[in-house]
Amino acid sequence: MRCDERIISPLLEMMRAASRDGANLIICSPYRDMDRQTMLFTNKVDRYMNGGMSYMEAYNLASQAVTVPGSSEHQIGLAIDIICDGYSSLDEGFADTKAGKWLADNSYKYGFILRYPLGKEDITSIEFEPWHFRYVGVDAATVMYENGICLEEFWNTYVN
Repeated sequence: MRCDERIISPLLEMMRAASRDGANLIICSPYRDMDRQTMLFTNKVDRYMNGGMSYMEAYNLASQAVTVPGSSEHQIGLAIDIICDGYSSLDEGFADTKAGKWLADNSYKYGFILRYPLGKEDITSIEFEPWHFRYVGVDAATVMYENGICLEEFWNTYVN
């Protein structure tokens, strides 16, 4: 597995802290190259088209679940998908696991944010993904956590 070297140390610290608290985190999808991202996106589009959607309907719906190739945070090595023992599905149910709850409450301490939070779908344009975490650094992650804002809101408020 590969990722941006800047996230390795904080990621390992976060995994150790979660383990001490009884939550076993498993990285299932770090860096993705263009071929992998294209394959994931194309598979999602094909699945929707096989269900009767037009290409544009399938493309639009797929882009809410799998980031369009070339714009995925996985492709820059700063995003990771996390699962845990006893729950390996990348779906909303992960939020209710011990690991999902631990990450939601603690990941910011290590510089990670829940990238696509519930209730922010209209802002992020991506469905709720309680397994998808993005490294932004401790300072930015803390501001986002304490203010209940997503990356787009942080960017518009503090960077622009």
